Amino acid sequence: MNAAVTAGRTLSDYGRIVRRRWVYPATIIPAVILLATFIAFILPPSYRSFGVIMIESPSISGRVVESTVGDLNAGAKTDNGYIDQQLDLVRRRVMSIDELKKVVAEVDPYPGEDLTPGEKAATIADSMTMERVDPIKLQPLDSSLAFSISYDNPDPEIAQKVTGKIVDRFVTSNQLARAEQAEQAYQFLVAQAKDIEGTMRDMERQLAQFKGKYGDALPDAQARNLAGVDRVQHDIDSFGEQIRTAEEKESTLALQLSQTSPSLVAAVTDYRTEVAKLKSELAEAEQKYTPEHPDVKRLRRAVADLAAMGAAGDSFRNTKPDNPEYLLISSQLSSVRSDLVALRARAEKARADQAHYDEQINRAPAVEREYTELTRKYQSENARYEDLQTKIKSAALAKTFESEARGERFTLIRSANKPTRPQSPNRLGIILIGLVLGAGLAFGMAALVEASDPSVRGADDVQDIMETNPVGAVPEIRNRKEIRRRRLVFGSVTAAYLAAAGLVAFTVISAT
Repeated sequence: MNAAVTAGRTLSDYGRIVRRRWVYPATIIPAVILLATFIAFILPPSYRSFGVIMIESPSISGRVVESTVGDLNAGAKTDNGYIDQQLDLVRRRVMSIDELKKVVAEVDPYPGEDLTPGEKAATIADSMTMERVDPIKLQPLDSSLAFSISYDNPDPEIAQKVTGKIVDRFVTSNQLARAEQAEQAYQFLVAQAKDIEGTMRDMERQLAQFKGKYGDALPDAQARNLAGVDRVQHDIDSFGEQIRTAEEKESTLALQLSQTSPSLVAAVTDYRTEVAKLKSELAEAEQKYTPEHPDVKRLRRAVADLAAMGAAGDSFRNTKPDNPEYLLISSQLSSVRSDLVALRARAEKARADQAHYDEQINRAPAVEREYTELTRKYQSENARYEDLQTKIKSAALAKTFESEARGERFTLIRSANKPTRPQSPNRLGIILIGLVLGAGLAFGMAALVEASDPSVRGADDVQDIMETNPVGAVPEIRNRKEIRRRRLVFGSVTAAYLAAAGLVAFTVISAT
């Protein structure tokens, strides 16, 4: 029968159901709305203040001064990675606990709470949000150069003050961070240049020691070595020819000297013949004169002298030469022998030089490889050093550029505002949700009760059940007791709603 009753219902049927079950919508919907309103205003409010900062391009083109920090330019304005990196750098600097403690010291964000400065700073960090927004519409925009900084606090004035302090720190910290980055980049490059200078000095010492040890075997000495080999070989050949000529001359002079008597007397006659002749003359003189005669004495002395000269058994060889021919040949022989000694010494030195040149030429390939490796390393370090010097000059200029705030900078385009209504909770949304839930619950209860009630109501139900039209219908008759009961129920419900409405009104007034 319930299926028959519920089948084929029209809009007017549902209207009659609502009229019959009016008590459910009349009680549930206002109750849920009042409850939602109470919840919306009983929850602690949170006010959001925000400021907007714009990233401005440098006042001097990057083509004129190349910053070591990095700047935006026409081709990099959509480089989200670079912008996010800059924002993250400043955010980590400003939003550190130590920096936020300074904000807490200036403005107490939670005066009624028993928290340490560090805990209050951490709470500020948790309540802060930062996002890139359109600088005009203030709507979220990922490719924008503007970003907003917002902070939530139960007190709108405190929210504005804290936000203002943090926004100011973002603007100033960006300049300080960029100046510090430029200074660090400059110091880093200077330190690198000093390290390379030390390395280059060590390599210069190595090259100097290497040149001192292998100077004659270096590549640039090979032409000199080859020329030296040719020159020394020519000298050796020339000395050999001169030595052979001198040796032949020495042999000739030695032969001539051996055939020449050193004594002029011996060159005229043999001393034995002379002795015999003198003795004969002495015998004749002794026969003619007395022993004291001068001729006798003279001849005796001459015989004695000749006998003394021949006592050694050679022909005047131990006496001082006095033959001019002998002396000339002897002098020429001594000169030739001296020349031979000098020529042989010079030839020996030439052969030693030739051996030295040959050794340098033979060891040149290995020396060249090692020298080339040392030179290549030195040239590489020198190139790095020259490149660093160029970068140091640019870094010094960039340091001045950043310290004077001529580079990329943060500009405040909207200061922190004082919020007029809370950011949370969304009171209107909660009330609307309560209205929807109340309506759904009320009409659902009415439909459920209607579906579970088997009573027959009106001629339509009789017609649907009996499939025939009724003869007549008796209207509902209410007695005084029923009327009093209905009035009592209506009054009680009205009183309850009024009390609830008063409580909600008090909550709303207290909250606002």
